[in-house]
Amino acid sequence: MSQSFFLNQHIQEFASAHPLEDGWRVYELPDEAACRLSFHYLLDFIQSCHPECLKRRIAMKCVAEGELRVRPCDEEIEVPHKEVECGRELQSDGWFGQVDMEWVGYGIHFKSLPIMTAGGYPTVYHVATQSNIALRLFIRELECYGRTREKGHITVMNGPDIPITPVEWDDIMLPHGLLDAIRSNVTSFFENGDRYKQLGIPHRRGLLFAGPPGCGKTVTLKALAYHTRVKVITLLGKSNIDDAEIENTLELAARCTPAIVLFEDLDKLLMGKYVSLSYFLNLLDGLKVLNGVLVIATCNEPEKLDPALLYRPSRFDRIWTFPVPAKEQRLMLLEKRGQGYFSRHVLQEVAERSQGFSMAYVQEIVVNALLESAHNGTTPTDSDLLRSLKTLRSQRKNITKKLDSLAESDGVGFALSSHVEIS
Repeated sequence: MSQSFFLNQHIQEFASAHPLEDGWRVYELPDEAACRLSFHYLLDFIQSCHPECLKRRIAMKCVAEGELRVRPCDEEIEVPHKEVECGRELQSDGWFGQVDMEWVGYGIHFKSLPIMTAGGYPTVYHVATQSNIALRLFIRELECYGRTREKGHITVMNGPDIPITPVEWDDIMLPHGLLDAIRSNVTSFFENGDRYKQLGIPHRRGLLFAGPPGCGKTVTLKALAYHTRVKVITLLGKSNIDDAEIENTLELAARCTPAIVLFEDLDKLLMGKYVSLSYFLNLLDGLKVLNGVLVIATCNEPEKLDPALLYRPSRFDRIWTFPVPAKEQRLMLLEKRGQGYFSRHVLQEVAERSQGFSMAYVQEIVVNALLESAHNGTTPTDSDLLRSLKTLRSQRKNITKKLDSLAESDGVGFALSSHVEIS
């Protein structure tokens, strides 16, 4: 049995079970459209929010291309009222088979047909409905649920997904106007897709966040991931990353728009043995449609990037540079972390004497002082903070620049920055 024959057989069976004369309308959705509408969360949404709507679930085994000569077995599961017997399928990014449900009094049936190939699980979705209005109302709620779910993690193409933790904007200490400019650009991109279309401008943007380690890049990216209601996808910086992985990342984002793609340490990524700069540039230039995709890259040393990346809008349209924090930002962070433990006077003194420290090092002054006092079983004092400052100043003076960079590293080193803007 060929793949096309297998698909046609099941499509015809589904269509014949929902005849037009009985008031049914049958629609086909390609995988990318279904992903955008959060169809992969269908079972989770029903079980979590509306279990009473599920009437029947038919689970289908995914078959490999080589197995198509044997018709796959369908296991029908009748679900009595609110007792849903599909818990084993929950918390997953996909489902196969058929789901029959009722929404505002009308039947809506979904079917997902999978074929396992070398490239993954291409899926064809079909929907049969007795009311287009009911279908639209259901999809609207499903989309909202899907966007909430996507906020729960960052999809990592070459590793386990990263949970998104709450980060408030007030936790970010950056030069005046920088954070507002970044937030405005990101918000405007996702809220004005129709305007891009009216103006005949491709709905894609690239943002580059540059600056030394530990100056607020990671925490700002985490805040964007937490507050922006879109899918977030990234690649971990590994030595064996190749062109195909980068392309797959962008293709997934294009199928699940609106989306953000994060490339950490772009300067290091493009130096990889299996990564071609010219191919990367072609991907950004849009040989394949990236409408609704915002690419955000970070780098510690922008001077190492090829000028073709820096000085051509449509690849990276805006560049922000995160400076080492000024005294004002250092004092704000010291007060936020050390208030209640240390006097205002000593916090100001430490802010004055920590010139050149990154935000990560400034925070470590407080953390180290608190841990030392806890270890000694004493209440934190101003002397503890001054002693911690002395320790960190000595460490910065004596360790190598490479070790300094390692001290700043975070789980997923996303970034932000700026006073210099290049467009």
